Amino acid sequence: MTLEPQAGGRVRCRQIAETDLDGLADLLARGFPATDRDYWTRGFARWRSMAPVEGVPRFGYLLDNGLAPVGVLLLISSQRGDAILTNLSSWYVEPAFRAHSVPLVQMATKLKHVTYLNASPAPHTWPTLQAQGFTPYNHGRSAVFALPGRGRVSRDIPGDLPEAKLLADHRAWGLTCVTVQKDGIVAPFVFRPRRLDRPAPLAMLDLMFCRGMDDFSRCAPALARHFLPKGFAGFLVDGRPRGRLHHYVEGKEPRWFKGPHRPTLGDLAYTEKVVFG
Repeated sequence: MTLEPQAGGRVRCRQIAETDLDGLADLLARGFPATDRDYWTRGFARWRSMAPVEGVPRFGYLLDNGLAPVGVLLLISSQRGDAILTNLSSWYVEPAFRAHSVPLVQMATKLKHVTYLNASPAPHTWPTLQAQGFTPYNHGRSAVFALPGRGRVSRDIPGDLPEAKLLADHRAWGLTCVTVQKDGIVAPFVFRPRRLDRPAPLAMLDLMFCRGMDDFSRCAPALARHFLPKGFAGFLVDGRPRGRLHHYVEGKEPRWFKGPHRPTLGDLAYTEKVVFG
């Protein structure tokens, strides 16, 4: 797709090739000053190990002015049964080319059978997302502090578990993956260690995957009994978990989606949250 001339040259919107990633690491480090180039190259190394999803772009789209990439929108895709979930990540366009930001999103979100997820949209992008048909599905986050209770927690990954590959992939990336056997059900969980500095320093576990928040609430006592002795005070989760002591913050990490399948709260597997950390 060729766009109107801008800043002295023609701008082309095209799919990202693997050979573009080095140049995109430089662009993204400029666009997101809190990160450095190594942050992006480490994430790209993880991403390359993910299985491609047929029928969707491997890495996303970029804007090219003929000399270098001047804009990017990463698309991290994964399969959820029959559904395809694609995480829009790291949307950045150089200031001189901002007029092409919206066409970039339009090109990147054109597939009707794909569910698109924006896991960490900046507030200034919300009007654009809404105009493109996105809807918020998570409005805030909770810190959960559960009393220890029954249930058997294991690091073993049963071979017949439907999420066995998901857990193995995330463990290979350094995340904490366990199963909980309770009430005759084996439930999978993926966590990322995270430190809170306010109101007091606390080691917490950020929930990256579960089958649903009812599953988390049911298994939270067993998880607390397993992780409290390891120094983790509690858990960080999307939404408000039912039946558990929690502190909810409205507006913290809202998440938006567009497409045929509403994403499951508690499922951030294979998104930028784990690929880039």
